Amino acid sequence: MRRSIFFLLLLYIGGNVYAQTLIDAIVAVVNTEAITRSEFENEFRIAAIVGKPTAEPSKRAVLETIINRKFVLQESERIGVVIAERDARITEKITEIRTQFASDIDFQNALQQHQLETETLRMWVYEQLIYDEFFRRIFFNAVSSALVERLAKSYYETNKTEFVVPSTVTFNSLLIVVPEDISETEKQNVADRVQKVRARLQEGETFEAVRNAYETQLLLEFEVLTLETGTPLGKLVTELKGSERSEPLVVAEGYRIVERIRTDPERQKEYSDVREEITEQIQQTQAEKEFEAWLSMQKEEGTWHILDDELTQVENEAR
Repeated sequence: MRRSIFFLLLLYIGGNVYAQTLIDAIVAVVNTEAITRSEFENEFRIAAIVGKPTAEPSKRAVLETIINRKFVLQESERIGVVIAERDARITEKITEIRTQFASDIDFQNALQQHQLETETLRMWVYEQLIYDEFFRRIFFNAVSSALVERLAKSYYETNKTEFVVPSTVTFNSLLIVVPEDISETEKQNVADRVQKVRARLQEGETFEAVRNAYETQLLLEFEVLTLETGTPLGKLVTELKGSERSEPLVVAEGYRIVERIRTDPERQKEYSDVREEITEQIQQTQAEKEFEAWLSMQKEEGTWHILDDELTQVENEAR
């Protein structure tokens, strides 16, 4: 027997004398607070807007996410967790989501395609902000700094190979851009001029001098670059001797001529260089362990029920 509970919501339209009856189902309850079918479905719609994970989660996994969030939101309300500059922070997050789309029209079309109201997305963003603030305040900031420091030093000593700066090569680069929309004859003229540029560089003229001489005839970009020596271009530049200039290299943009300036060997980062990076990583890991333990305790001590038979299956197939 399906254990879904149904309730009626009356929606009154402006000053009209009629009302539209909406029917929604309660799929779960967390400490007397309902999780509705529409809230559950919106979680999938929002995921499609903010970016889907590599593997689509099962329906049960999505419901578990909502249940966990309910426990956090309820406890946040109880202890008074608030978001400073709430509206500004929500708008900022919405803007971040919006930048994934080519234009605002595309963003609005995506919302419409997934039948998602802007206000629903804003409320979801607000709840995520509360969730993150609760985690930061109650768990992340509470991790013992002494414990983190001890674990960080141990991690560094055990995993030193993770903190190695690879060998790099720094070089002059002269890029000759060949426009895609020119004729074959014009492309050949560019190739001929490139050979003249090469000859002058081989004679010892500087990259700057050659660029100045040909800047009205060719599209030139001069810059000093640094690459790892293990990359294809980095390896080629590393093999150049002294002030040797390379032959014109055919690249996607046109041609590139390079000259090695120096090669810096591989070096081990000191602990002081990576301390902040490691400690933050360990602090995050420790906080997540404490948070998961807290969630487990909430589920043991709190009252929560899944009322939809389909969603009680842990190994529910992906939606």
